[in-house]
Amino acid sequence: MNPEVLEAIGRLDAEGLLPPEAVPRLRRAASGELLSLRPELRVLLYAGVTLIAAGAAEFVRRHYREIGPVAITAALSCAAAAAFAYVFRRARPFSRGPVASPTLAFDYVLLLGVLLFGSDLAYVESQFRPLGADWPYQLLLFSLVALAAAYRFDSATVLSLSLATFAAWRGVTVRDPLGVFFGNRIANVRANSIACGILFLAGAIVAARRKIKPHFEPVWGNLGLVLLFGGLLSGTFGGSPWLPWALALLAASGAVAALGVRAGRELSAALAIVAGYMGAMRIVLHPLRSDVFALTLVAFSAVAVLTLLLRLHRGMRNRRAA
Repeated sequence: MNPEVLEAIGRLDAEGLLPPEAVPRLRRAASGELLSLRPELRVLLYAGVTLIAAGAAEFVRRHYREIGPVAITAALSCAAAAAFAYVFRRARPFSRGPVASPTLAFDYVLLLGVLLFGSDLAYVESQFRPLGADWPYQLLLFSLVALAAAYRFDSATVLSLSLATFAAWRGVTVRDPLGVFFGNRIANVRANSIACGILFLAGAIVAARRKIKPHFEPVWGNLGLVLLFGGLLSGTFGGSPWLPWALALLAASGAVAALGVRAGRELSAALAIVAGYMGAMRIVLHPLRSDVFALTLVAFSAVAVLTLLLRLHRGMRNRRAA
């Protein structure tokens, strides 16, 4: 029970600022009589989807000899089709803006359908080898199908799955997209990480400026920053020469941190601060010969960065509350 909230509800009701039909429900919620189980139900649904997908994979692994590849492929296809049929039947019309889910289970049935479709693709490739040496293109196909489903049915979860799969496809192919990086596998993975990060950041800009599902912008942007900073950090700690990578990391993290603070994007600013700190430590610690002094410097600087992140969080929270 929260007496202050109950008092505020009574005052707002007396002033006519609340709809009469909402007052009893608000009072029940403030007194603890009304408890929402929506978050718990979402967790249970998500766990159920992952368990079903994992159980299907385990069942196939254990019994594929007895059942046969054709029957397994047909079963996975039918299950995915059933999930998509439910989604298409319940889905609201497409909109460039946010669309509320028609039912609590809608997003999770969609996720289940996408996961079953991906499992079906992987199983077909493992058994029949239709793509042969070009098997990574199944990741691209899955990514594109998931991307279309995410935008049609307004699912940030499926969009995250699509973008992560696209990044995995680029990591598996490990081809140098521009032909200007070093000719080894690690360098090519690094190049693809940076290229994907820039591509996803461009997707975030398009989502925000073109108003095409603008609420998807954090999904594009945050994953893009993770890939971009991951690639720059890989060069900073594993590249040769490493100093240009460290300087590029500092420049990128400084720009992103400034833009994140200005735009009120706490997670973006926090990622940039942590990445910039790691790059700065690489530069500062490189010439040091004393392990004790280096450890002391790392300890105190880590506390300073943690304090900065806490101040950033408080500042962002106060800005949102204002």
